[in-house]
Amino acid sequence: MLFLWALVTIVLIFMWIFLLPIFVVGFFLSIPFFVVALPLSLAIAGGIYISVDHIKESSLREIISSAPFEAWFGEIEVPIPEGNHLICCHPHGMICTMAIFGIHFQPKSKTLIAVAPVVFAVPVIGWIAKHLGAIPATYEDIGRALEHTSVILLPGGVPEIVCTEQGLQYTQRWGFLKCVQDNFKIICVRGHESYYDIIPLPLYDLRLFIAKKYNIPIVFPWIFGYCGTWIPKPKPIKPTITIYEYDKSKNLEENRKQYYEWITG
Repeated sequence: MLFLWALVTIVLIFMWIFLLPIFVVGFFLSIPFFVVALPLSLAIAGGIYISVDHIKESSLREIISSAPFEAWFGEIEVPIPEGNHLICCHPHGMICTMAIFGIHFQPKSKTLIAVAPVVFAVPVIGWIAKHLGAIPATYEDIGRALEHTSVILLPGGVPEIVCTEQGLQYTQRWGFLKCVQDNFKIICVRGHESYYDIIPLPLYDLRLFIAKKYNIPIVFPWIFGYCGTWIPKPKPIKPTITIYEYDKSKNLEENRKQYYEWITG
């Protein structure tokens, strides 16, 4: 039963990360069909996007959150402070194991997780993402959500999946710092375990460029966790949690450097 819970959850998350480019390509290849179906598709997609609100509870999310993930990972200890915070998780990892299983899908969790806005423009996928507690990763949506609950963000994004090959962290990120306001803090969650093995491939710079430009992580293998599956290895989820104070006396670039020096030091 635990295996089934984990497999269903992993499949849904992989749909966010890896299948979206396939859907986009498929859309263009299916233009003749969509000439007829496009009006209906746009109506559905638009309805899903417009109706995206700060859903902290849904029956779908409750079902997944009820899975005994502790029995698989052995120990899950991610004590997030009370209040509404921007929770930045590092590193990104193949499927954001620490953020997804350690925080978001924990029982009684009310967090929201920010994902690529284009996810909500895809019928069915957008609906699933919404009911799993996802919101578009835009300044407006994140800012609005922070008024009600904490928001999980993975600043490294897709490029960090490629960087993991080299044991590096992708640091060329500024946007998450713009989300910080006077009454919101950045809770930095730093993981210490690797739940997937990634075999280094050639053309690292090219693949990193593609990841940055098109959000497509070209890594091999895509499924190399527990026994070569999508399931993460059964290792404890016990990250380091610290609070980062944004220095208002410095500009955005100075804060970016300070933040990444702080978390990698």
